[in-house]
Parts: sequence; C-alpha cells; structure tokens
Amino acid sequence: MQNEDKKEQSGGPREPGVSSLVLDLNFVPAWARKPPAKDPYGDFSGETSERRGRKQGRFDRRPGGADRRDRRERRSPGDRQPQRAGQRRPEGRGGDARTADRQNRGPRHDGRPQDRGGRPPHRKPEPPLPVQVAFLPEQDRLATMASDIRAAKHAFPLPELAHMFLNKPEWHLVKIEANKKTGGVYVLEWYESRLSGHVFTSRGAAEQAVAQEALNQLFDAETVEKEPPAGNFVCVARCRLSGVLLGPPNYHGYNEKLDELHRTRFPHIQIDAYRREIETIRDPELVEQWKTECRQDTVYRLKNEESEEPAEPIDLAAARAYVAEQVVSRNVKVVHRSVISGKNSRDLSDQRFIRVLRAAWQREQRFPVTLVRALKGAFRRMGLHLFETTDGSFFVTAVEPKPVDPSRVIEVIREILIWLKAHPGCRRTELLEGIRPGTSEHPEQMGEVLQPLTWLLEKGHVIEFHNGTLAVPKDTPT
Repeated sequence: MQNEDKKEQSGGPREPGVSSLVLDLNFVPAWARKPPAKDPYGDFSGETSERRGRKQGRFDRRPGGADRRDRRERRSPGDRQPQRAGQRRPEGRGGDARTADRQNRGPRHDGRPQDRGGRPPHRKPEPPLPVQVAFLPEQDRLATMASDIRAAKHAFPLPELAHMFLNKPEWHLVKIEANKKTGGVYVLEWYESRLSGHVFTSRGAAEQAVAQEALNQLFDAETVEKEPPAGNFVCVARCRLSGVLLGPPNYHGYNEKLDELHRTRFPHIQIDAYRREIETIRDPELVEQWKTECRQDTVYRLKNEESEEPAEPIDLAAARAYVAEQVVSRNVKVVHRSVISGKNSRDLSDQRFIRVLRAAWQREQRFPVTLVRALKGAFRRMGLHLFETTDGSFFVTAVEPKPVDPSRVIEVIREILIWLKAHPGCRRTELLEGIRPGTSEHPEQMGEVLQPLTWLLEKGHVIEFHNGTLAVPKDTPT
C-alpha cells in the first residue's frame, strides 16, 4: 500500500486491474472532495446561448444586460449628465429613449410575441414530465469492477463506486419510466427511435430524427459537379445564425434549401421566426460565391451489399421519400419506459427530456441513490458482501466480515483485535508500532504480527479498506 500511495502522489502511470480501481477513488474526507463533474446536460443542442443565459440570469432582455442595469442603479444623482437647455426628452413611457425604441422594435428572433415595452409576456414554465429517472450500472463495466474487488480483497465505499459509474457516460445506463395512476395505468407515453434509442415527446420530431438516421445508414452520399445556375442574380439570401448562403429569393431551389437548413440545424426555432433571421444582401462577390457552391451537388445511392453494381443516383427529395415510405413508420415506437445508454442520454435533442435528466443527474450527484440501490443488488448477486460501518457508510468487499471473540483466540491475535478495536482506522505500520514498538527497525520480527494479520484478513475478522486502513467488524466483542 505504501508503494501505491507513492505512485498516486507522484502521478505515475496506473496499472490495470486492481490498482486502477483503487487509484480512481477519491480518498479524502467529504469536506475536501473534488467538486462534482460538469453537468453533461447543461449545454444541450436545441437552445441558443442567449436563451440559456436568459434562463440562468446572465442576460437582461436589453443590450447591455443586467450589468448595464446594475451600473445605472448604482449611479448617484450627481453622476448624471445635466439636461441641456432646450433639449427635450423623447416621448415614451417614462420619457426614456430606450423605452421609445423598444415600443417600435420588431418581434423576437425566437418567435415569441412582445408587449408594448419590447419584453415578452410572462409564460408559465412547462411542467416537468411525469417520469421517474434512475441510473443503472453498465453490465460489462460492472463485471470488471466486481473482478477487481475480488482480486483486491479490500473494502470499497459504495457511494464512491457509484460516482465512478455516474461520471463516465460509457459506464452507466439511464432508465426513464412514466408515472402510474391508480390502477397501474401509465400517465404518459413518448416516442423512441429503434435506430438510435433517442426519445422524443413529439411524434414529428421522432420521425424526423429517424428519417435522418436512416438516410445516413442506407445511402452513400456522393458529390458531383454540375452547371452553375443560369440567370442574372443581383442579390443573395444568407442565414444570420450560420452564415450559409441560401441563394436569391427568386431562385427555384431557395425554399428547399431554407427548409433543409432549418430542419437540420435550427429545429428549436419556429419556422416563421427563423425566416426573420434570413437577410438579403446585394453583393456581386457573394452572388458569385453562391454560384460556385451550387456547382457541387450531392446525390444519393442506396447501399446494396449483395450487388457489386452501384445503385442509380437520386436526389435528396427522392432519398427522403424512400426513407419515409420504407423505414420511418417501422422504427418509431410508442413506449412508456426506455433504457438508454449514458452517451445517448447526453445526445438527446428533446428539451423536456433533457430538463428531466439534468434535474435527476444533479440529484444523483448530491447522493447517488438509484445507483447505490442498483449496485447493492448487483454485487449481492455476484457473491460480494456489503456491510455498514458505525457511521452509516456502506462498503463492498469480497471477504465477508465475521466478528470473532478476542477471548477465544491466541495471544498475538487477541492483541491485534484489541488494538484495532481501540484504534479503528490505523494502518499496518501504526499497528506494528502499537503492539510491538520498534519492530519496524527489525524486519525479521515483523512477521510475528503480519502473518496473523494476514490470516485475520482472509477470514474476515479484520477489514482492510481501499486506502490501507484497518478495522474490526463493528459487532466484534470488546
């Protein structure tokens, strides 16, 4: 254990197996533990940074935000600039030029209506989905950890092991199950993609996601050269959010390109609101750039492993029609219970599910209730042993703790048991110095204590914890 401690302090490479499990744990008091891992559901696709900031209080609804408002409120009357003679304040509520400007301001980019002051009306937040979320250990990782515990023959803290599963997406699964009414009837159903395992509250969103997944899986995309658009174009439309050139508004492929960009990159914005993010620019260079981009077209060929001849190329509309007819309806299922991988849970696009998962993950970070419960049952089925210490902490070990009466054993074993009963949490060196002072300077005498200690550890009469500390089972007689 001393060598392992030195290796941990030196930051050297970790050995596979037991040492990797031992060194991954955080062996410090609760008040000194590392802060929880970053919330994996905090920055999800489907919400712009401005909207996230507004929710978290980082942004005010006006340019300048809360910091600007705070500076204005902190400014003393003497700091204000005096009004010049003959200068009139613009008309408006409160005589404020910014207020008058807000009254004439157009609608917001996200499509929400504004009141006369430029602020969106108060909206009640959507209620959380009536579901229960639990985190489960991934079976292969669980088997590996159980093997490490058996090899180490140490006692490992169950909450710390649960946090290891929780903080690594490939180590856990997420179970979502709808609540039930009286009589066992589920109160909610949702839609799940058979292709990716992602879940959606909307059938339309699920079908759209399945269609895109099937398009990527069933077709090979190929870029081909074609003739540039013919005609005299004086302007070109551009998306302000992405910078993508959509083409002149009078071009025949304009609406198709706009719908495709909205569907693939900005589905969280209403289509009418997204159209207001399109600007028309009169710039000959941009027009030529768009023409150059149009020379490259993408065609799709259906994959066919049984035939060596490539399929006939089709355009995107035909490929989507094939997917809608052959794939979508069979791969969207209605469920009231889903089990998805930790990685998939971080890639969801449905905002209501992400809010539920974020809240559950934060609760689990405070104390991993569902993972601890799952690990208890799994470790018992695997033949490992769980025990509780006097302070209420749970540990798992491969050796079943078995108290023994010190009065019924030989002298050296009785000394070890009595010392550990009076000094729980000591290490081997402290035990040696306690019952055989000066033994550490005479290695040949250390075996007189270490050999009986090894026997006690193998029988479960003494517990050695993951950090090298020793203790007797809590029911050991005095």
